[in-house]
Parts: sequence; structure tokens; C-alpha cells
Amino acid sequence: MNELTVTDTSQQRWILICAAAAIFMSNLDISIVNISLPVISRHFNVGIGIVSRVVLVYFLILISFLLGFGKLGDIKGFRKVFIAGFIVFIIGSFLCGISSSIHMLIAFRVIQAIGGSILTALAPAIVSVLLPPDIRGRSLGIVGTSGALGITLGPAVGGFITASLSWHWIFFINIPLGIIAIMIGSRVLPKKMAHTADSRFDMIGAVLIFFALMTFLYAMNMGQEQGWMSLVILSSFFFSIVFFTVFFIREKRILYPILDMDLFRNWNFSMGTLASFFVLMVLNGTVFLFPFYLEIARELGIDKAGLILIIPSAVMIFMGPAAGSISDKIGSRWLCALGMFLCAGAFVMFSSLHGSSSISFIVLSLVWFGFTAGLFMAPNSSLVMGEAPQEKQGVASGVMMLIRHGGGVLGICFFETVFSSSLPQNISMGDISSAHCAVSPQILTVGFHNAFLFGVLLCFAASLFSVMVRQHNNYQ
Repeated sequence: MNELTVTDTSQQRWILICAAAAIFMSNLDISIVNISLPVISRHFNVGIGIVSRVVLVYFLILISFLLGFGKLGDIKGFRKVFIAGFIVFIIGSFLCGISSSIHMLIAFRVIQAIGGSILTALAPAIVSVLLPPDIRGRSLGIVGTSGALGITLGPAVGGFITASLSWHWIFFINIPLGIIAIMIGSRVLPKKMAHTADSRFDMIGAVLIFFALMTFLYAMNMGQEQGWMSLVILSSFFFSIVFFTVFFIREKRILYPILDMDLFRNWNFSMGTLASFFVLMVLNGTVFLFPFYLEIARELGIDKAGLILIIPSAVMIFMGPAAGSISDKIGSRWLCALGMFLCAGAFVMFSSLHGSSSISFIVLSLVWFGFTAGLFMAPNSSLVMGEAPQEKQGVASGVMMLIRHGGGVLGICFFETVFSSSLPQNISMGDISSAHCAVSPQILTVGFHNAFLFGVLLCFAASLFSVMVRQHNNYQ
């Protein structure tokens, strides 16, 4: 137990609530806007291509700033930077709500995403540093569960608010939540911070990694739509490689790097983050592809499909804290490995789905998916954060969240590619909708089959990297 550990159980509880609220709000605003995009498009009289940037810009900015804000938290102290994140998020939300043009809304989403990036980067670090090691796994499980809840509730909450009030209120709802979180954080987050050997901040490195990630993520998100060989996408990949190269050269030479390479010299940290990378590929790829199966191949209405898709997250909400508590007692290594090994079974079940599969079998497979993925997430977070030194928790948290989000982006891309390449004439996802489909559901089933079998391989990869974690004397 370090000198920053909070021993008062009531204060521990409120710190956990504050961190969970941060992840919940940040993730909620990833998904809450999606369902309102048609309404926003009609309100501003713009096409869906332009209005989709409201979602894309938030996602790109949130991920691209994670490393920088993680390092900043280590230097300036979690309390100060974390509360600033809530303030920026609230301001951005208010400005989004009063936007009078689509361009204003997109610009203000940048401000909101900066606040969301601060909250995402530092919430796991705050829990890992301030709460005792014997409850770290359970606490990180609750934080992860809050993130899943934000993603799950986003479409439902967004649809209800937009229908009952207006789209403006999907942003205004963050203001009272954020103010309450600021009041709690100001009272319970200790002012004392870990000692940092060098308090200088590498601004040039922060700019380099921002543009490296921005150009790469933009290319991965827009490649299918604009064409992988288009000038814009190829240029984005080229500049991404240049920025990444210059960034890593600088980080090796500078005395105060924004990304401490020593973290990756820790075998368990590297294996744990690699495992989480593959798991997020699995999770996001499935979340992306499964609605198409339900609405097109299985021909369910969007209302029924939406209810079914809540199942994995709902199961993970219960599994997260439970798995975290178990990892506090027996360690993370075998829980993570077992969870992803069993998760491969869920994808074998997914690969057997067809146009006439029973609802009960679909529900069972999704329950198994949520259960096994839930076995992995909290123990893995506990493992990764537990391997990082106290004074580098912010950087470690930023790295962990960056790798997870990066895996999520690639998961969507690879699942889409495997699916599309399995179809006649290489039909892409853009040719498919619930209203009109170029091929029959039976032929589409082949694409789903191959994509979900690809998920089996990813599960085995995550299980393998989890097994490769070195066992400590006490556990893991």
C-alpha cells in the first residue's frame, strides 16, 4: 500500500463513484448522438455524410489526446487535471447544445472530446493509485462496467430525450451530471500527488502523437467509404507513418518523454496490453457486425434487435465487479486466459447462426459472450495498472485506454473486411441496409460465418497473451 492510498472507506466509495461517472459520461457521448443524427441532419438541412462527422470528430479527438493527458495527470496531479476534464466536458456539452450550425456543432464536439479524453485517460489511474490493492480489481471492474453502461444506454437515452425534448438536450444532460461530479471530486480527491522525477511536459511529442493517431484513425475509419487506394486515405496513412516515426525517435532521445518506453520493458504490462488489444478487436467487431445479422439475415425489427443487443453489456455489468473481486484474491492471469478461451466458444456459436436461428439460441450465445468477456476486462485492467509504477499511473492508464480503443477501431475494420470479402463481387457494408440488400440473407450468412470464425482466432490470441503473463509469487 503506497502513501497515496485512501484508507477511509466512505472516501474510497466516493472516489470510485467519481471515476465511474467520468467513464460513464465520456462513453455515453460516444453512442448517445448516433440515434439522433437523422434529426440533426434535418434540423441543419445537411447530408448524412456531413452530420456523421459529429460522431467521428469526437471519437478521433478523444483517442488522440489520451497519451498526452495521461502524462499531464502524472505531472500536475490527478485531482487538478481530472476536475479540469469535467469542466471542459461541461463547457463543450453546453456549446454543442446551443450550436446554431452544423459546423459549430462539429467544432464544439472537439472541445467536448478533449474533456472526455481527460476523463477517459485518468479515471483508471485514479482508482489504481488511490484505492487499496486488495479492492483494485473490483473497483476497476465497476469503472469498466460504468463505461459499458454508458455505451449501452446511449442509444436508448438519446432516442428518448430527442423524442421527448429535442436533440439539444442530449448534450445538456451532461451539465448537471458533470457539476455533481465536480462537487464530489473537489471534496474527495486528495490534493497530494505522487512524486514525478521530471515535471517537464513534452509538448512537441504530444503534438506528434496527436497527428499520428488522428491521421491513422481517420484512414481506418474512412477507408471503406472513400476507398482504400484513394489519395486522401493513402496520404493519411503516409503522414501517419511519418508522424509515428518522428515521435518514436524523439521519445527515445528526450529526457522527459510523453510515452515512457520503460513501461513496455515490463513483460506483464506488455502482454496484458496486447491481450486487451485483441479483446477490444473482438468486442467492437462484434458490436459493429451483429446488428446487421439481426436486422438483415435474421430479419428482426430494429426495436427487437436493439433489445437483444443490450444483452452482452448487461451481462458484463454484473460480471465486471465479480470478476474483479475474484482477481483481487487469486490474481488476473488465469481468469483472463480462461475468459477468452471460453469466449472462443461464443464465436463458434455465432458462426453457426443463420436466417432461421431461434431467438433463444441467439440470446444464449450473447449471454455466453458477455459472461466470458466480463471474466477478462476487470482482471486485465487490474493486471496492467498493477504493473505500472505509482508515478507513471497516468501514462499507463493512457496507454491502456489508447491500445484498447485502437484495437476497437481495427476490430471494426477487420470484421468488416472479412465479411465483405466473403460476399459475391466483394459487396461492401455500404451496399447493405435493413431496407434494401443486394444479396439474399442466405448468402450474407457466409460473410457472418467467416467473420465470426475470425473472432475465434482473436479470442485464442488474447488467451495466449494472457497465459504468457509471468506468475508472481503471490498470484497472477
